[in-house]
Amino acid sequence: MLRDEQVDLRKARGLKGQFRIENLGRNRVFSDYSVFNPNSKSTYRVSIRGFQPGETFCQCPDFQTNTLGTCKHVEAVLAAVYAEAKGNIRLQHAPVVRPEIYLRYDAGVRLAIRLTPRPSHHLTALANTFFDSLGNWRPGGDFQACLTQLEKTPEEVTVYSDARLFISQELERIDMAAREEELRRLYHNDQWQPDLLKSPLLDYQVEGVFFLAHRGRCILADDMGLGKTRQALAAAELLFRERNVSRVLVITPATLLYPWLEEIRDHSFRAGQVVVGKPRARKALYNQETFFRLIGYDTAREDLEILKAWEPDLVILDEAQRIKNWESLTTRAIKKLHSRFAFVLTGTPLENNLEELYSIIQFIDPRRLGPAFQFLHDHRQVDGAGQVVGYKELKSVREKLSPILLRRTRDEVCAQLPPLNIEDLRLEMAPGQKKAHDRLFSQLARLAHRGGSPLSRDKGIFRLLAAMRLICSGVSAAGYPAEEGSPKLRELTHRLLELLRDDNHKILVFSEWEQPLRQAAARVKEAGADYVFLHGKLPIREREKVTRKFREDNSCRVFLSTDTGGVGLNLQFADTVFNLELPWNPAVHRQRIARVHRMGQTRPVQVYNFIMADSIEERVAQAQVKKAALFESLFSGQEMGDNQEQCQWFLQEIRGWTTSQVSQDPATVSGKERVKEVLEFLAQADLGPADWDSVFNSGERTRLGKKLLALAKDLLGKAKESQPRPSEKTGP
Repeated sequence: MLRDEQVDLRKARGLKGQFRIENLGRNRVFSDYSVFNPNSKSTYRVSIRGFQPGETFCQCPDFQTNTLGTCKHVEAVLAAVYAEAKGNIRLQHAPVVRPEIYLRYDAGVRLAIRLTPRPSHHLTALANTFFDSLGNWRPGGDFQACLTQLEKTPEEVTVYSDARLFISQELERIDMAAREEELRRLYHNDQWQPDLLKSPLLDYQVEGVFFLAHRGRCILADDMGLGKTRQALAAAELLFRERNVSRVLVITPATLLYPWLEEIRDHSFRAGQVVVGKPRARKALYNQETFFRLIGYDTAREDLEILKAWEPDLVILDEAQRIKNWESLTTRAIKKLHSRFAFVLTGTPLENNLEELYSIIQFIDPRRLGPAFQFLHDHRQVDGAGQVVGYKELKSVREKLSPILLRRTRDEVCAQLPPLNIEDLRLEMAPGQKKAHDRLFSQLARLAHRGGSPLSRDKGIFRLLAAMRLICSGVSAAGYPAEEGSPKLRELTHRLLELLRDDNHKILVFSEWEQPLRQAAARVKEAGADYVFLHGKLPIREREKVTRKFREDNSCRVFLSTDTGGVGLNLQFADTVFNLELPWNPAVHRQRIARVHRMGQTRPVQVYNFIMADSIEERVAQAQVKKAALFESLFSGQEMGDNQEQCQWFLQEIRGWTTSQVSQDPATVSGKERVKEVLEFLAQADLGPADWDSVFNSGERTRLGKKLLALAKDLLGKAKESQPRPSEKTGP
């Protein structure tokens, strides 16, 4: 049913499209056609060899991945052919005048053969050995043996370009798998040393290099701080030595261009080049020879044709979440880049969002997960309104990805990293700070327990949460007297002064906001220490200077950074981290720590998290311990309301936090709601009238008032009278 709908959709698009169709051959039906789309300015070749699945072909990406055996271009040609043909031609086939090996695109992609009516004995034997009775390739067949026998046939056999590429890729895949196994065995027997970089690799990184260099096109999704960049550089070196790779294109967020260049200079034996500037300046850079060419995602989109002409052997996508939106212009441009090898680097668990996962996998292997319509149908859970509320059958997704995706967590390889100690520092709020916080908390309670539009309510809740977080961090607009100061700032100052007495410490201070960091900078300056300050408004070139100063200048002891400014930092020469607030997305918290506790760190790392006691910060910190994945999904930078399941879960959490506040605030609950609450409470307890007075007078419901108590008793009495007693029940 689903596949039929998709075929019908392509038929409709084929009829609707204003395509210009040109027959490139002599046969009026069975021929090759040029199909031009005036809207997209694209031209594709369509071949018609028959009218059954597998007997048509189109060069477009949709045809080659949808497994339907058709596309809008094929359907447009078929409609034109049917309109001009005389009689019923649907059962006819193109005459085979020359044997041919081609790719059959239907339920899968398979190698296939077509024979002439009277093939030679040699070609018949070849077909019987490697292909089944329908002409499809036999699973487990030997591609190299087939090519060898093909050279001996007396006939000239046409092997189409896509079939030839398919065979070449399969042969290389088999060869690389054997080489991977061989190198792994030699390494574990101390017979091969990975001298691929100027610096040594840890064992798990060597395994990562083996994986990257021998899977052709694959994903390395290690946790932040485990050295994905260095593993990619080493794998590129291995491909240079064994597969003649000499042109490597690295596409990365602009903020990471110079950190990448620094890694190349420090660890690789090859040259690197950053391509930035205006078009004329970039053109001059493209004319220079280099091994690693580093560009930003936006530049890759703008210079797509230049990059395609350069023909990179290997494309490395860093922070590949930039192509998670398959409709964006940048994503479409990146997917038009062709290369023999490709590495995708990401520290984000991809299974949190299958739509984003699918888009990224399309760059690596467009056929790996099947057509998008089938994949999303099989693995998304939707509610009655068609909204995605979750995912299913993820085990099968992991199985499909296991040959091309490698992920190691910090916990898995922690034995190869120095000790890490994380300490939560719970601080008491100043009186004015607490008053402002509690006032907003009361508003939060009323909003969380209120009805109305979920979306508008949720947005109001998140605005209140943001304001409460600012108060906890001591921002000047928080609404409490400035002379009370910030408890976090006082505690930070005290601990910094202690650490600065010892020349061996270098310190990182993180905050989501600039103002607390500027206040901290003033305290560091008063203490006579030097510091650097990194934030999102700082130009990219200046960020490199700031990082270099902190690394090379021994008198520069403190590094202040916002999360936006600190993306991509490698600061393993520091050993202490202060988080002025606990990020609500656990992934951001891990990224902060991973700036220091990462490969190359030689000292134990101490992390301090500042949390205000009896505040929204403390409640979220406690909830994160139990529901880290949900928090990560909810606060991952998506628009509020994108995932209603997470929003509803978080709303329930807030209601749990604010229940006591609601019961103490007469303005939060109407009389009817209070009666309903009491009825449900007593009904669940199965209490009789004699028990009600003691319940109401126990202190739990004393704020209901005499009128409410009388009303509740009356309603409960009627409800009890209408229900049979246990002794009055009949039947078994």
